[in-house]
Amino acid sequence: MLSTTLPHPTGAHQLVGAASVLGVAFVVGHLVTVSVTIAEEGVGWGATAWSLDLMGFFAGLAFVFVTRQSSNTPSPENSKNNMWICVWALATLGARVLDTLMLFGIVKLDDVYKTPSGAVLSSNIVTEVVIGNLYAATALIGAASLRFCPKDTEAGVFFEL
Repeated sequence: MLSTTLPHPTGAHQLVGAASVLGVAFVVGHLVTVSVTIAEEGVGWGATAWSLDLMGFFAGLAFVFVTRQSSNTPSPENSKNNMWICVWALATLGARVLDTLMLFGIVKLDDVYKTPSGAVLSSNIVTEVVIGNLYAATALIGAASLRFCPKDTEAGVFFEL
């Protein structure tokens, strides 16, 4: 079935669209964070840290495209992708809670990474805590609204959650 562009997106579509923009900011910010970390700490993070970092980066990048499509597609046509956005966002938010606790030194898992400081910590807080959490939360709220209580199926209802 061909997707149609929404002439009047609902509030949920706008949230998923905002998530897509935040996803682009996350991807760019993540590249900056990795660059800062390499400049400050080198590349010897260990296989676990590199693996987790790359998985998070590529998942975040992939969902930029999924959220963009969802923001421009009527909810009945994109129900399956909206469900996958919800699954990804819930898993990501869970991982972000742990990551945030590790960044602030509350939880220590040296096999994952050692608590950073200075520019590395600052860059991680901006990218991972602020942008990453907003990206996942916005995607979850928007996609859940589109999946479970879509407003674009009601005639004449636009710009509402």
